[in-house]
Amino acid sequence: MRNLWILLQRHAFLLAFTALMGLSFSVLVRHDGSARSSWFAATGGLSASVEEQRRQWSDYLQLAERNSALAEQNAALRSTLLSMELQGQWTEDHRAGWRSRPGLLVKSPDGIPSTMALARPGRLDSVRIGDGVLTSGVAFGTVVDVGDHYTRILPLLNAAGTWSCRIGRDGAVAPLQWDGRDPDTFQMTDVPRYAEARQGDTIYTSGYDLRFPEGIPVGRILTARQGAGSDFQTVEVTPLLDFTSARHLEFLSPMNATERDALAQPLDLP
Repeated sequence: MRNLWILLQRHAFLLAFTALMGLSFSVLVRHDGSARSSWFAATGGLSASVEEQRRQWSDYLQLAERNSALAEQNAALRSTLLSMELQGQWTEDHRAGWRSRPGLLVKSPDGIPSTMALARPGRLDSVRIGDGVLTSGVAFGTVVDVGDHYTRILPLLNAAGTWSCRIGRDGAVAPLQWDGRDPDTFQMTDVPRYAEARQGDTIYTSGYDLRFPEGIPVGRILTARQGAGSDFQTVEVTPLLDFTSARHLEFLSPMNATERDALAQPLDLP
């Protein structure tokens, strides 16, 4: 008690000043209308500011919850869409003698000379080695290995591949390759010297290598050059396809493939 009394004595002036200020403010607000209005306006503005801040925090927390729910819904929709894309059936074209079905690229070529592509579906959906692969109607590659659910594809953008192609719809037929250097330039070699190869002409598959039907677009002629004293010319081709950004595929399989492949084997003569 003694200590409390000493404390009050020590701060008596401050306590008296605070009490008198509070009393003066109370009398001022009670008897002065303008002061009372200013007080209520100030306290009202402060209350409104606090309420607005509380509402913003509430909206932010609710927005985070909504974003989380939307992310879960988007993931579910992507999974459903992927399943729908891979549930396609083979479509037969009896006139052309080929059948097709949709697929999805899992790993695209990366521009390395030995690069391979990985796609779905696989053996369980009747994809077989030797099937041709398109994307956006342009030649992409051929199936070289199949698992139950996945497929390995040799793309045109691979230095190990050779493809039978034709200049224009009815021009000369020659092998097309990639030399592993510029991914924007393929090479057609052994093109006969007499063959017309004009810049801008379209290169199509010939169908002779049994990977694609004839007439699938591949690229356009960039340049044609003939070696000194040679009967052949080399044609540089710009591909129509950006292999690194491909996504949706179309698998092509010949109808009556077993019969065709058997008759295509070399004949053993006695």
